Amino acid sequence: MCAIHAEVCARWPLGPVCKSCYRHARTTPGTCPECERTRVLIAQWNSRRVCGPCAGHTDPYACPRCGNPRSYMVRGLCDRCTLHDQLDALLDSVPAAARSRFEPMRAALAECDQPRTVLNWVRNSHSARLLADLAAAERTPTHEDLDGLARDVGRGDAQTIDYLRGILVTYQVLPERNELVARIKRHPEHALLLSPYVRWSLLPRARRASPRPAGSKHRIRWAYTRINTAVAFLTAMREQGLGLADVTQHQVDAWLAGAPSTRYEVRDFVVWAARRGHSHPLLVPHRPKKDPVGLDEDSHWELLHQCLTDTAIPLDVRAAGAVLLLFGQHLARIAALPTTSLSEVDSHPVLVLAETPIRLPEPVALLLADLAAQSPPSGWATNSPRHWLYPGTRPGQHISSATLARRLAAHHIPIRPARTTALVQLAEDLPPAVLAPLLGLHAVTAQHWRRRAATDWTAYVEARMSTWDGGAPVLAVVNRDAPPTIG
Repeated sequence: MCAIHAEVCARWPLGPVCKSCYRHARTTPGTCPECERTRVLIAQWNSRRVCGPCAGHTDPYACPRCGNPRSYMVRGLCDRCTLHDQLDALLDSVPAAARSRFEPMRAALAECDQPRTVLNWVRNSHSARLLADLAAAERTPTHEDLDGLARDVGRGDAQTIDYLRGILVTYQVLPERNELVARIKRHPEHALLLSPYVRWSLLPRARRASPRPAGSKHRIRWAYTRINTAVAFLTAMREQGLGLADVTQHQVDAWLAGAPSTRYEVRDFVVWAARRGHSHPLLVPHRPKKDPVGLDEDSHWELLHQCLTDTAIPLDVRAAGAVLLLFGQHLARIAALPTTSLSEVDSHPVLVLAETPIRLPEPVALLLADLAAQSPPSGWATNSPRHWLYPGTRPGQHISSATLARRLAAHHIPIRPARTTALVQLAEDLPPAVLAPLLGLHAVTAQHWRRRAATDWTAYVEARMSTWDGGAPVLAVVNRDAPPTIG
């Protein structure tokens, strides 16, 4: 087959086969040109590779149950038939009264495009074994069951539990819940302080800043970071025998100096505690940040033109680059854009990033429409009930911002300079009161970019139209009721 001298692994009707060719043929069955069925092509007919039956031979690799190629991973059956059996065994202990809640999950996993991916999860994953243990209890697992397990295990096992929780919530086995409030219960020794902090400070800001699903995951991570940092701070002070009311500036400075700069996120909690009288006024400086550097105008619009026209670049990279270069969005928000963020207003395509729909020009609208219409990546996430412009490999999840950043960097799109340039240019044309709800920015952040732009936007008061002539797009507003337009 490969014309390379190697040890013979099998003898097929077409001749002796080495181990490499055998593995490739078994793991990647082809379409037989005679019967047009997916088979392991072990024979030859009229100078073409065909399956065994089409050349008058038996098919030793056919699944006895469905006739599809047998699995290379397990003996006897194909991947899908094996998966059906494994799922039945996994959920066999679930009580009959609760089995209907698992049925959507079982159906979605059993019918995914890549059964081998789910089979690997069922056979080898810690989360699948945990699900089997919960099912063996002969009752439907609950959030409280998973919380109890999370309190008794290490960080790695807690991540496994959170992974399983996400799968069960995605397929509606478990109801969705507010994970911010639930996380406090994992630290009962600090609940007296953390509960009001989360309820009256973090939650209102997270809800106000994230009215749409596109930013929900980003805001949850934002809140998790502040909760975890506050827990670490309170725990460190307690280990020194100090209550929050006894902490001095010296202890705060020593704690900040003892680890990476992520500890500066405790500023939010410390400011809140001092305002509520739980502590002395303590100073935590803002986390040090480098002054952002932008692109020159020619480079910025050249990159945008490349994203809109260069078909050699993958579609997802072109679309993400266009949104980044036009609207200066964080990659975490771009990665979390749902398909519902694309819609129409008065027969014009619009993109909703926060509260205000943005009217799109035809090249950008077509690019994003093509992205939404393309087939999702193969894997067990394909049948997920949630739909993202950038679907991930986990059920119900979009891709991570780190993955999207690697794809953009591979095509030489500088993320931070591109975002800086886009926001400065938008702040030159739009006042902060318009820019903030348009792009999902905090009012203070919009004011910051306005100061960086440092130009007079009084011309914004006069509504203006702009045209797409191949030059730099300009954000404009036709009237107070119509959505903003990229012209």
